[in-house]
Amino acid sequence: MKSLLNYPHLGILILAWFVTDLAVPTLIAIAHRFGLLDQPGGHGGKLQKTPIPFLGGLGVLLGFSVALFSTLRFESLEAFIPFLVLISGAAVVATLGLLDDRRPISAMVKLGVLFGITITLSAFGVEMHLLPHAFNGWGDRILTMVWIVGVISAVNSLDNTDGVVGGISAIAGVFIFLVARGSSIADAQPWLSFLAMALIGSSLGFLRYNFPPARVYLGDNGSFLMGFLLATTLVFAEYSIDPIQAVLIPCLILVVPLYDITLSTILRVRDGDVRSFREAVHYCGKDHLAHLLMARGLTKRQAVVALYALGIAGGATGLVVHRLESRAAAVAIAIIFAAGLIWLGVLLGRARTLALEPATTEDGKQTPSRPVARVSEHDVFSM
Repeated sequence: MKSLLNYPHLGILILAWFVTDLAVPTLIAIAHRFGLLDQPGGHGGKLQKTPIPFLGGLGVLLGFSVALFSTLRFESLEAFIPFLVLISGAAVVATLGLLDDRRPISAMVKLGVLFGITITLSAFGVEMHLLPHAFNGWGDRILTMVWIVGVISAVNSLDNTDGVVGGISAIAGVFIFLVARGSSIADAQPWLSFLAMALIGSSLGFLRYNFPPARVYLGDNGSFLMGFLLATTLVFAEYSIDPIQAVLIPCLILVVPLYDITLSTILRVRDGDVRSFREAVHYCGKDHLAHLLMARGLTKRQAVVALYALGIAGGATGLVVHRLESRAAAVAIAIIFAAGLIWLGVLLGRARTLALEPATTEDGKQTPSRPVARVSEHDVFSM
């Protein structure tokens, strides 16, 4: 077990980083060749001056997959299958996102695909174990699907500013690795740690080309993929027999995307911009965490770094909760952290009006001050 934990990690990290870093420039060239570009003023009212390729997610998938299958040696078919199912699911999700990038897909089709992937993962043991006896196991399957769809939606919404999702995914990967490493060899989770290293390496390889100013975007193919990998990797983990930890730790590690989608929705309801669940799902506006931070006076890079800091704080808190034996102490720490998020939300909520003021581009044109909720099924994951 000791050699299993020590040997492959560095190789997985370097190979995932290298393959992704090598693949992205090629994908940029392919995107320009075939017109796979995010146009200025397109979805979300983007203000970039030139079209930007949106095939970054395919580079992440390539680096993630090659690193794992080139480095690991499986002792049996049983050990290999969960990895194969997870990566096959990731490939399906990335393909779904790519098709959605080109021509919007119905929300029902997306949910149907994710439902099928969830059932397949569950068949090989990759699912939550919070309600094992509820509805003959279907309680856990439904929770797993809700978690996967929720995280994909949150990551897709977070992908509104250069460098955010790549950096946050790498940070989350670091804390997933620390959870997997455990406090001793006996409680280590080697396979989870391999997934975390592949996620870190591929995220960093992509981030080189996406950090402001971005040369490539994730697109839906990438944001769907990153959300899926983060959600399923955290489901893959064994936290504790305590369900409180099993709920708190993933939410703390993914605090940035979950907080972003939660806060933006609350503020939209508060300000009357959305009045129903359907409008909340379809609303697309420049009032996410990065936008609010910039409205408070931060530059784009400073806002991105601030979100990185929040991700580190959430991950560190999750790691503390993981190491605690007392349920009461874990809940108390989570409540204190949540209180800090509420305080931050109050401060940022005051900046929403500024964030939605008309933005002037270099040619003197202005973007709409307050976007409307768009009733369009294909935007079910976009907020």
